Amino acid sequence: MLLYKSMKQPRVNRIFKLLLLIIGVVSLLLLAFVGYVFFKSPAAIRFPQFEHAHFRMQLLVNGKAENFGHEAYQASYKPQQCSDELTKEPIHFHDKKDQFVHLHWKKLTGGMVLKYYGWNKIGGLEEVLGYRFDGVWHFQPVPIYGSVLPALSKDTTLYVYSGDETHFKRRDLNDFLLQDVETFFNKASNVQPEESISWFDALSSKVIAHDDEAPGLKAETTKNPEKSPEELTRINNLLGNVVLFAQKDEPTQEEIKARFAKLVPLSDSTCGG
Repeated sequence: MLLYKSMKQPRVNRIFKLLLLIIGVVSLLLLAFVGYVFFKSPAAIRFPQFEHAHFRMQLLVNGKAENFGHEAYQASYKPQQCSDELTKEPIHFHDKKDQFVHLHWKKLTGGMVLKYYGWNKIGGLEEVLGYRFDGVWHFQPVPIYGSVLPALSKDTTLYVYSGDETHFKRRDLNDFLLQDVETFFNKASNVQPEESISWFDALSSKVIAHDDEAPGLKAETTKNPEKSPEELTRINNLLGNVVLFAQKDEPTQEEIKARFAKLVPLSDSTCGG
């Protein structure tokens, strides 16, 4: 009996040491994975901050304009959402509206927008924009919406222009891909991280005050007079307009001008997804 016990003890020790080794290896692999995805994830994705800004984007592939109002790009959302609650998805198209890109996280870039819909021009992790690290329960991937943009041939070049109906200019592709949208358009969002007010308050209160309406009345009420372009830009928190041509040769000035003449109109609205 004593001999049996003495033989059994080393066996238990070996099993215990093997378990510790397995746990150690798994822990190291997990830490290596977490470290890898942390450094491969952009800061805007690792620690997302609330935003509700927009920009108009037109994309032409070999002369054919992509319709972002198509069902393939449309996402569901909570209408009339005026809170500062951080959304699960950083980017949206909705209401079957073309061109109007909704940005719900701060410091997103044009490259992230393209990658979100299938054109990865910025590298990083595949099939995701990155991983969130903004809480114990928020270590999770931020998947792309899908590969819905049309496929490009190898000789395709992206030509980028920003501006409006009256003035536009060619921009550096890398600036669009890598700069956050506020920097690219050289315009600050109405919603700033240090502000604790809601999306509705941030974008509509000044308009209401100009219209001499009672406090708390929504700016989209039919009693309000028609808004000026400047007021509509502020209400929609519009950062700018961009037109991208995906083709072999540079577009002509007439082609560029024609696209900026087709910007979708801004709506008199303060809330939404």
